[in-house]
Amino acid sequence: MTINQKIEETFNTLKKLLSWGVDKRVTLSLAGYYVTLDKELNESRFKEIEIVIKKKAGIFSPLRSHLNPLFIATLDVAGQEPQQAVDLLLEKIEALKNSSFKVNSYTYLAALLMSDDKVNWAEEMERAKQLMADMKKHHRFLTSTDDYPYAMFLGKLNGDTAVRAETMNRYYQELRNYKFYSGNELQWMSQVLTYTNAEYEEDLVKRAVIIRDGLKSVKIKTSAPQYPMIGFMAALKMNEEQLKAIVTTYESLASMKLFSWYKDSALSIALGWEMRASKDTYATAAISMATSLEMLLQAQQAMMISTIAASSAAASSSNSE
Repeated sequence: MTINQKIEETFNTLKKLLSWGVDKRVTLSLAGYYVTLDKELNESRFKEIEIVIKKKAGIFSPLRSHLNPLFIATLDVAGQEPQQAVDLLLEKIEALKNSSFKVNSYTYLAALLMSDDKVNWAEEMERAKQLMADMKKHHRFLTSTDDYPYAMFLGKLNGDTAVRAETMNRYYQELRNYKFYSGNELQWMSQVLTYTNAEYEEDLVKRAVIIRDGLKSVKIKTSAPQYPMIGFMAALKMNEEQLKAIVTTYESLASMKLFSWYKDSALSIALGWEMRASKDTYATAAISMATSLEMLLQAQQAMMISTIAASSAAASSSNSE
């Protein structure tokens, strides 16, 4: 089955499972999440997780907000028994509250990125907070709760948090010189560029510029929402063959009727599809994180018009083996 067929089949199943109010872009991102991680969508399990969340989470909880489909899908993909999966997520959220994290949707996304082993939680939360503090030294006003997911994600990696924050700032300032626009998305991109190395790498900004210009040359949108995706491609040092494969997959998806008005959603799916064959822990975790951010951005856009990581459990389990 081709990626186009898999996306269409998964999208149609999700469409039956999700409420009519869920924006099509969110459903497309979710379909891409399952397909790029090579996970089967089990309808009964999906529904069971949804029911457990409704029973356990308060009516105003982010778990029951516009991000509800993301939480269900992430817990589904993790493979735990539904009741256990939801209880564990709620425990993580409670731990973050007790560790002085401000509570909002980004805190809940950060919880998804914590490991399932409770022994690791204290250190993960401490490193995330330290990374946030180090980032604020460079970007006092730009760094806020919307950086929680990346702080949790990157804080778990090897490397001094102060060095990583300094490197982020350096990338941020350099990228602005190449007409990348200031803002949250550029900050996220600069964070992504430290993904495989906390220390500054001379060629990464040039790689990012080449990738952006290359995508633009084949008429793929490279505005702010795409910045984190470009960052992942540069940080993972994708070669020309891999980048061409991403473009080919993107063009194939973008030609589908499903993507007629949502071609932007095809880029993260094409990126994930190209990385899916990699056994590298970095690549596997990147798919989840890229999808989570894409989902969050899509959900926020949907809210603005009509009213985005997922867990890194795969990476954690790979590292513990």
